[in-house]
Amino acid sequence: MKTILTPLLLSSLLIGLTGCKEPTIDEGIQPFSVPTSVDADGGNWRTIVLKSATDVTVPQPLPITSDVYKTELSAIKNGLLASTPEQNTAVNYWTVGGVLRWNQIARQLVAKYNVPPGYDYATGQVSPADVANPYAGAPYAARIYALLSIAQYDALVVAWRAKYQYNRPSLERQGVVARVPILDVPSYPSEDAAIAEASCQMLAYLFPNEVNWLKAKATEHKQSRLWAGASVPSDIKAGEDIAGTLTPKLIERARNDRFAASTDPANTWQTALVKAPYNQKWKSLELPERPPILPLAGNVKTWYDSTAIFRALPVAPPATTSAEFQQALSEVRDLSDTRTREQWRIANYWENGPNTYLLSGLWNFLAEDLIRQAGQNELRTARTYALLNRAMQDATTATWRAQYTYFVPRPAQLDPAIKTATTMLNTPSYVADRATVSTAAATVLAYLFPDDATRLNAQAAEASLSGLYSGTQYRFDNQAGAAWGSLIGQLAVTGAKADGAR
Repeated sequence: MKTILTPLLLSSLLIGLTGCKEPTIDEGIQPFSVPTSVDADGGNWRTIVLKSATDVTVPQPLPITSDVYKTELSAIKNGLLASTPEQNTAVNYWTVGGVLRWNQIARQLVAKYNVPPGYDYATGQVSPADVANPYAGAPYAARIYALLSIAQYDALVVAWRAKYQYNRPSLERQGVVARVPILDVPSYPSEDAAIAEASCQMLAYLFPNEVNWLKAKATEHKQSRLWAGASVPSDIKAGEDIAGTLTPKLIERARNDRFAASTDPANTWQTALVKAPYNQKWKSLELPERPPILPLAGNVKTWYDSTAIFRALPVAPPATTSAEFQQALSEVRDLSDTRTREQWRIANYWENGPNTYLLSGLWNFLAEDLIRQAGQNELRTARTYALLNRAMQDATTATWRAQYTYFVPRPAQLDPAIKTATTMLNTPSYVADRATVSTAAATVLAYLFPDDATRLNAQAAEASLSGLYSGTQYRFDNQAGAAWGSLIGQLAVTGAKADGAR
């Protein structure tokens, strides 16, 4: 893979952002890379929300011999001779990859909104959910990454189909010397415009308070392709229109995915707690006690086969009175008394608590390097994230289903002498979300990047153990979660094998 470095590369992920406050994400200098393939058959790949790419009509562009097009092309050539430093900065920022950049932006927003709701000590009530200021906890974060990735992927499949249907030549083939490396695919419609508009609309739905900032970023992204010499305005307009048709369909799906009810405003979890098939029930260890986090998030609509997923619901763990359970509890206590520096490191690395982009965001970050090393183009990058994030959202949903089926108490509830190394989610213990989500993620990524399978599986195993090392999970939480995560990951792999991508 050819890597090209320029003096204008940004040293931080998001620089000069005025609409989004700390925390910001700094992932260092990121080089340009030329994708290793164009995936000319990408317009035939199976879509997710759309029935197929033909669901969105992309009008035929004007021929490149027309006066209108010649005027557009001439303006791009002239603009390359009069660029400003600000334009150069934007060009270099977005050329790293539109899908990657918007994924990073989503992670930044998750970190910003990953602040647990407040508590009113006078009334004893948790602050009510605010649609405009959502709590981006683990279930919401996983949903954000999935919806964003699906919007990007379906938009790009449509764009790829139109590119090779109309075959308007790239600007480079028309004599334009671009400022940065440009993938040699037909220019119409602009893949960057499709990514920018789909990402902006999806994230604006999820983070209403960020609409103006997101629109500014989308405008900058689209303009950067004109400044780079990659697209003409009619290419951009066609890409925007694809997203404008597609994204409302995905938003409608999101409105009906049952997530809005996950806060359980009627407190039905209390009835479920009483009926839970476990001999000793979970209780909040918060001071003061608070209702659990999103107790109905286990009812959210899944992306993969829900029957297969929930048929695999793990059986209840050993009763607290059993020797097997007491041995598991003693193991947590012993580890908390003798925790090594390496175990501390593992516990903290995989914790991803408040003001972070959470576990699903960490796996998105880990995938980023694999995507770059493989030289994936925008379409294939979007496919990678769409497969990964659907699996992780389903794994999160499955975890919440099990936790609020059994209401297994956390180790420190039964043995207050246990010293935890990290914060503890205000949720029941069984099964472990780190194990379920991480194993599902590693299963998907190991299929997509087989040369890295050994390392990925080792990372998932480490993530699974991290809850045990932190003193917040039992070993059986991790084992049951990993087995379930493997099944969910395999469902995603089965889907990937049949989506038409080679």
